Amino acid sequence: MPRGWYLAQGLIPLGYSSSDDEEGPCELPNGRLVCGPHGLVSCHRCCSDYSFVDDVLSHAGDEDDEDDEDDSIVDSSDVPSHGPGDEDMHYDGGWDEEMRKGTGRDFPAKFVPPSASVTPLDLFSGRKAHMLVTRYTLQNDPGTALIHTDGACLNNGQPDPKAGWGFWHGLNPSGKRLVVTGRLEKKGPFGDDYAQSSNRAELRAVIAALGFRHWPGEGFRTLVIATDSEYVVEGSTKWAKTWVQNGWKTRAGPVKNKDLWVALLGQVEGFKEGGMVVKFWRIPRDWNTVADAAAKDAAAKEDAPNEWSRVFGVNI
Repeated sequence: MPRGWYLAQGLIPLGYSSSDDEEGPCELPNGRLVCGPHGLVSCHRCCSDYSFVDDVLSHAGDEDDEDDEDDSIVDSSDVPSHGPGDEDMHYDGGWDEEMRKGTGRDFPAKFVPPSASVTPLDLFSGRKAHMLVTRYTLQNDPGTALIHTDGACLNNGQPDPKAGWGFWHGLNPSGKRLVVTGRLEKKGPFGDDYAQSSNRAELRAVIAALGFRHWPGEGFRTLVIATDSEYVVEGSTKWAKTWVQNGWKTRAGPVKNKDLWVALLGQVEGFKEGGMVVKFWRIPRDWNTVADAAAKDAAAKEDAPNEWSRVFGVNI
């Protein structure tokens, strides 16, 4: 959509869309958000609902590595996974086999880089080996690791939407980037049916990344999720606090994608109990090309799984 269209509608295009290409929210001069393509607070065509902002406002009173295409990409169906009914694996220290629901006791924080111009791979230039995998860490703090996540949805808000997710979590012994991808399931983590959308895919990517490993077991005290999604970053660190206080309701009705939000908060609480905090870093889209491409490739796959499954990673 040309910039002149936004200005004619009295809208201010956000710097980086939380959805694909020309989708995502735009900010009105009064701070409210509307969908970019249609200028609506609640838009069924975009599968978006920004009515929660009214409540939030009322309560406010290498680069080299990024361009390298030599990746080791694993589809989530190829790594060990367990559905809601499997009970053969149990983990302690804040990482749960059963998907827990967050209570609102703990929330993730925003990661604040020392400079707005520093890229994730410039800042996380340290390398920490764990068995056969190397993680990206802060150079002077091997206890803080970096993961890139993203979600995508083809035909978002249109008939036959197809969503996928991806995350990039380290390097294998050959120096290839380790990327995990998957199609968004038709059911959520607690068994209910949901439509495919970019917002759900973005949240799904984070949930998959957090649950992929027992990160405190690798010696991490802080896990930084780098994403270009404003929806994920602001929702998890700011808006969710208001949603919890209001019983997960907005003036327009129930919070959209509540199941994924409470699942994400449950993971945050579990890791906090295990001695690790989760932080979110909103980055420009052109700093997130690896995860973005992985998510779009996953979305293009024909069949979406019917049932939600837990994805566990092994260092091989």
